Amino acid sequence: MNKVLFFLFIMVSTSAFCQVDSLVIKNDKKTIVQKKFNSSNLEKYKNDKDFNYQEDVVNEDPSIFEKIFSWFGRQLLRFLEWLFGVEYAKGIFASILSAIPYLIAAIVLFLILKFFLKVNSKSIVNSAKNEAIVSFSEEEEVLKNKDILKLIDDAILQKNYRLAVRYSYLNILKHLENKEFIVWEQQKTNEDYIKEIKPVLLKQSFVNLTRLYDFVWYGNFGINETEFVQIESDFKQTHNLIVKK
Repeated sequence: MNKVLFFLFIMVSTSAFCQVDSLVIKNDKKTIVQKKFNSSNLEKYKNDKDFNYQEDVVNEDPSIFEKIFSWFGRQLLRFLEWLFGVEYAKGIFASILSAIPYLIAAIVLFLILKFFLKVNSKSIVNSAKNEAIVSFSEEEEVLKNKDILKLIDDAILQKNYRLAVRYSYLNILKHLENKEFIVWEQQKTNEDYIKEIKPVLLKQSFVNLTRLYDFVWYGNFGINETEFVQIESDFKQTHNLIVKK
């Protein structure tokens, strides 16, 4: 029995060795090409700005405004840390910083609105003063005033050139009525007076004068001394046409 077992052991071992010896190792016969680095290509890429990923860092000193803002921020952060504690101070500080641009925009908008409201209020007050001096209900009194030229001079002395234009126009209406070119009535408009004037040159001159008067008085446009001098020459031209007729 032992001989039989020994024989079987020999047979199994021999079979195993035969299997191992039957393995064939294959050699790779492919040719390996060695890669070489081209230094000229490297220089080309170095000189190409599209391949330049280096960022120039410029160290600039903070401006005075930035220093003040930084100091103010530090003081505010310290105050918030003292008030709310270190844990919540930074969150509150970040919220305040994010709200600053909106706060500045609101202040600028407020100042702009305040400026325009102030200008408009002054315009309304000045308009009310001028209308209080010469209203439509007082036109008849002004036209019948024998010293209307003095009213013009007083307005010029006060540098109230809009009012001087107003008196000058009423003075023209007074001369037109005296020369019977128009019939003055309180309910009439300037267009009514234009239709009543028959002489062509006088009518055209009065039309230009009326347009100028409406622009200055009813348009509520302030004029300076130089502008009034130019307007005054137009009044004199119309006045001379009335006197010549």
